[in-house]
Amino acid sequence: MVWKLITYTELYTPVPPYKSIYAIGIVENEEGVKRVVRIDRKFFGRLKTGMVGEVTESWSVFGNIPLFIPSGVEAREEKVALVTGGARGIGAAISIELAKSGYLIAVADILRDTEAENTIKAISNAGSKAVFVEMDVSRYESVEEGVKKVASEFGRIDVLVNNAGITKDSYMQRMSPDMWDAVIRVNLTGAYNCSRAVTPYMIKNGGGVIINVSSIVGLIGNVGQANYAASKSGLIGLTYTLAKELAPYGVRVVAIAPGFVKTRMALAVPTPILRDYLRRIPIPRLIEPEEIAKLVRHIIENEALNGIVIPIDLGTTISSLKA
Repeated sequence: MVWKLITYTELYTPVPPYKSIYAIGIVENEEGVKRVVRIDRKFFGRLKTGMVGEVTESWSVFGNIPLFIPSGVEAREEKVALVTGGARGIGAAISIELAKSGYLIAVADILRDTEAENTIKAISNAGSKAVFVEMDVSRYESVEEGVKKVASEFGRIDVLVNNAGITKDSYMQRMSPDMWDAVIRVNLTGAYNCSRAVTPYMIKNGGGVIINVSSIVGLIGNVGQANYAASKSGLIGLTYTLAKELAPYGVRVVAIAPGFVKTRMALAVPTPILRDYLRRIPIPRLIEPEEIAKLVRHIIENEALNGIVIPIDLGTTISSLKA
């Protein structure tokens, strides 16, 4: 039976006892029978009075709920991913991998250099479109301006990958307050800034995914990296909290904890230290950036993943003394 949507309202605040946002509508069939229905949040922004569809019974622990499914409306439009630190290394690999999956990519980085141009070109070669966003994640004003640019260019933001990060390694007694503050501002405050800025857009679109790139150092610590370890551990706490706060709005939050990845940052580690690290782990090699990217894509596609930390470390955590 065909039903016509007479009126509706999108609820952006969860109504107890339901722990999610949705739309409420009134539909009418050919015989003039009217029903109050729920409409999934994935249709936010595309509902119009007069559109037709079907009404089905959707099971819930509170009983069966009449659900209106509009005809001819795709559940999702083209999706958009914002990747911080997206011009090089892990960020570039993630940007390209998501581009291959059909995502429009916002490459956010501190500087548009040759590496950024190469990444944008690779995204284009993958059949997608990229916009570069000059962004200093440690400054909220810069983040807010960049996010507005992405929303203006692509109309939405579905995925945020908080990947931007720096290191300033030293033993704690030699670590200056400036070295500590710089790493915390970029690695941890930067993720807060970006998450806060994109969340309203995700809620308006009916959901999204935030992925925080932490580190095994945030799980097991590392000598000479007190600032880095603290920032990456902080990302884990941020992940757990945001996953609880944002779940009612359809926004999932997951952290990944890579081991040593074959990037410029890892290759700058002194050879004796790197050799000792490889000697101690079960699979003695560096992780490829593309392996991180594939995990990120899997997290985005698997809607059951939320509020967890996923190590991708060749067995580093199980071989540590803490484990």
